[in-house]
Amino acid sequence: MVSPPTILFADRQADGLSAVADTLDLQFTCTIDHVFTEQDLDAALRTHSITILVIDLYFAGNDNELSLITALKKSHPDTLIVPIIPAGCPHFIRQVLDLDLFHFIHRPIDPVETTLALRRAYEALPSAGKLQKQPDKPKHVPFHGMIGASRPMRQLFDLITRVAEDDISTVLIRGESGTGKEMVAKAIHAESKRRGKNFVPVNCAAIPDDLLESELFGYTKGAFTGATANKPGRIQYADQGTLFLDEIGDMKSALQAKLLRVIQEKEFEPVGAFQAVPVNTRILAATHCDLEKMVSEGRFREDLYYRLSVVPLHIPTLRERPEDIPLLIDAFFEKFAENRGRERFTFAPRALAAILHYQWRGNVRELENLIQHMTILYSGRQVELKDLPEKFHGVVIPEMEDVTLENGAMEQATGQAGQQAAVQHVAWENGTIDFNGLINDFETQLIVQALKFTDGNKKEAARLLNLKRTTLLEKIKKKDIAGDWDK
Repeated sequence: MVSPPTILFADRQADGLSAVADTLDLQFTCTIDHVFTEQDLDAALRTHSITILVIDLYFAGNDNELSLITALKKSHPDTLIVPIIPAGCPHFIRQVLDLDLFHFIHRPIDPVETTLALRRAYEALPSAGKLQKQPDKPKHVPFHGMIGASRPMRQLFDLITRVAEDDISTVLIRGESGTGKEMVAKAIHAESKRRGKNFVPVNCAAIPDDLLESELFGYTKGAFTGATANKPGRIQYADQGTLFLDEIGDMKSALQAKLLRVIQEKEFEPVGAFQAVPVNTRILAATHCDLEKMVSEGRFREDLYYRLSVVPLHIPTLRERPEDIPLLIDAFFEKFAENRGRERFTFAPRALAAILHYQWRGNVRELENLIQHMTILYSGRQVELKDLPEKFHGVVIPEMEDVTLENGAMEQATGQAGQQAAVQHVAWENGTIDFNGLINDFETQLIVQALKFTDGNKKEAARLLNLKRTTLLEKIKKKDIAGDWDK
C-alpha cells in the first residue's frame, strides 16, 4: 500500500495555508506541517521523511532567492520541491524550470491552485502512485440536505444549531439566489422544538400583491366578492410551527405593517375580521436584496427591518467556498448519474480548474444544473475543458503549472484558458519600440476584458484585477475608456 505523503510548508507567512490544509484533509490522507525558520526547516528534514517541500523563494532572505532551494535539491534528492513564486515574475519561472522543478505555485497563495498543484506533484513521483481517497474517514454527511465542509459552511451549520435552540427570535437569512435560503430555514425548523409542527414557506415575490394578504392572513366569509366561506391563512396554518417568508423585500408597505403586528403582538386579523386571532409562530425571513438600502430609500419599514434581523444569518456564496465544489460534484453525480445507471466520469485538471475558478453567479443551483447537463449530454470518461459549456472557456485561471515533456521539448502553459496571448508579436526588425505605449495598450485591454467579464461591475472587476476600486476608477477616467466594455 502506498504511504500517505508528508507535505511541509517552509514559508515565513501563513496566508492561505489553513484553507489549503482544510481542502487536502477533506479529500486525501496526508500529513501537513509548517515551519517558519531555516533552523526549523533543517530539523524537520533531518527527523522526518518529507515527501513534498513547498518553500517560499525568499525563505532564506531577499538576497538568496534560489540558493537555498538549489542546496536542498542536492542534499534531499528524494524530496520533491515546490517553490512559491511571486506572481508576475516570469524570469523566476524560467530559473526553477532550469532546476528541473516543474511544479510551482504563486503568491498570493490560492488554495485551489495550490491543492491542484500538490496533487499533481505527488502523482508525478515515481514511487508514490496515485493519491488515494481518505479510507478511514466516513463519507461527508449533509447537514439537513446542505453539503459543505469548508470553514464558512461549518460556521453556518453551527449558527443554525444555536439559532434553532432559541426557538423564538426572528431570523433574517441573507444570500444570493441559488445559495439555499429555504434549505437553511428548513434546517432551523428541523433543529428546533417546533420540528413536529408545520413548516410553511411563502414566496412573497411569487404571489401577486392583491392575493398575498389573503394568502398570509386568510379571510372571513363575505370579506369580498367570492369569499363564500372562512379561509385560514398561512400564518394561522403555521401556528406552533415556523413561517418562512422568502424574498421579504418584495412585500408591499401595507402588508409590512400587518406583519410587524404579528411579530410584536403575536396576533393577526384575517381580511374582513374585526377581532384579532392569537398565534404562536416563529417567523424566518429571507432576501437577496440590500434591506438597509431599501430602508434608507423608504421602500422598506425600518421598524420591521430591525424586528426581522434580530439574528442576521449570511449564507456564503459558492465563490467563497470553492473547496466545497468537489463534495457538491460528488453529491450531484450520485443524484443524476449513478441513479440513472450512468458510469461516473471525471474532470481533466484544466476543466476542474475552470469549474473551481468560475464565478458561479447562480451558486449551488447553477453547479447542480451543470452536472445534470453533463450527465445527459456527455458520454465520455473524462471531461476536458472543451467539453464544458462555452461560458467556462473564458474563465481566467490563475497561473498554474502544466508542464509536459514531448520529444525533448518543454512546453509550459500558463493556465489562462480562452484568452489571447498577453503580448502580441512585436516587429523588432523595425527598430526601437514604443514600450510605454505597448504597456498602456495591454493594461487597457486587461481592464476592458475584466469589465466585460463582470458586465460592467467595477467592484468585481477591481477584485479580479487585484486593484483597489479607486485605482481602477482612476485608470478608467485617465484612459477615457468608460463604456468601452459594452461594445
